[in-house]
Amino acid sequence: MSGECCSLVVLCLGAMSTLSAIAFVTIGTTTDHWTITTVNRSRVEEQREANNTGYMYFTRHRGLFRTCFPEDERPTEGSPGLFLSALEDWCYSREYHLKHLYVGELRPPRISDQANTHLQLMRITPILLFTYLFSMLLVGLLGLCGCWQQSANKLISTAAFQLLAALIGAAAMATWHAALFFEMEKVHDEGFPLSWPVWLQESTTVQTSWSYILTWIGICLTLIASLTTSAAAICLRSRTRDWEDSSMRMKLKMSRMFAQHAYFPDEVRSSSRHLRPRSHESSRDIRVGRSSPSFSSREYPTIPANFPTRLKGFQGTDDFDEQRNINSEDRMYDYRRTASHLEDSRF
Repeated sequence: MSGECCSLVVLCLGAMSTLSAIAFVTIGTTTDHWTITTVNRSRVEEQREANNTGYMYFTRHRGLFRTCFPEDERPTEGSPGLFLSALEDWCYSREYHLKHLYVGELRPPRISDQANTHLQLMRITPILLFTYLFSMLLVGLLGLCGCWQQSANKLISTAAFQLLAALIGAAAMATWHAALFFEMEKVHDEGFPLSWPVWLQESTTVQTSWSYILTWIGICLTLIASLTTSAAAICLRSRTRDWEDSSMRMKLKMSRMFAQHAYFPDEVRSSSRHLRPRSHESSRDIRVGRSSPSFSSREYPTIPANFPTRLKGFQGTDDFDEQRNINSEDRMYDYRRTASHLEDSRF
């Protein structure tokens, strides 16, 4: 009972961790709060750049696909590329140079090597995150089959794929950090922070936000789900082993019980056909306790102790043989049914 509770509780924890991880990573991937870039607008006004509509002069938050301006101070409406998102924020789409990908060009023209490395890292991050989500959906189906069939092997496979998915998610976060590092420290192309005026760089601070934190929580929950699922598989395998040991003891006990006699239940019916008819005198001798010279244990089967010898309501030897055959058939049916249940039993 304790093993059953152990496997059930740990398996529930693993399932909850898996569902929570998928939800957290999905929310983190689709929201626009990976980083918050805060700009000191008073410093911008001092530099007489208040009327400049460039995005770098405004406070903004950025996700994997959009850069949005939550405050009233934002680029003027109608600026190229500016649109109103579903959350009623004015946003720019991040540039992944997909048009060049469509024609088979991985590297756009007129960019530096550092900018190209930054671009490839930017592209890899969402690809890895979507791969993580797809693999977690497949892992969820595999784990559901393992729970339904109570299969320790499928649960161990589920834990292994969950660990692989956690590694994919961690790799996605690593590529995101590398892309951010190249953007802030390595790339000097136009539009990157190192190409801004020095006073603007000093007036700008970049911090990670809740979408980034939520994605990391989801990946950590994936690792926890892998550990709990493997622990549940170990508990389930231990419970299966205990059940198999109990089943084997039951089979040995049943074999010992039937091995006490030198015959199986249906042998009574087959051997009764070869019995020689008894004479009246020999029957009387048996009833009074005298042995008959014609009676031999080799010619007659051994009758068990629980075999019914006092039968009422029989008119002759035929009725006795018929009732004995019926009783032997019933015992043989019970024996075969018990043996079949033990042989075909599976956890």
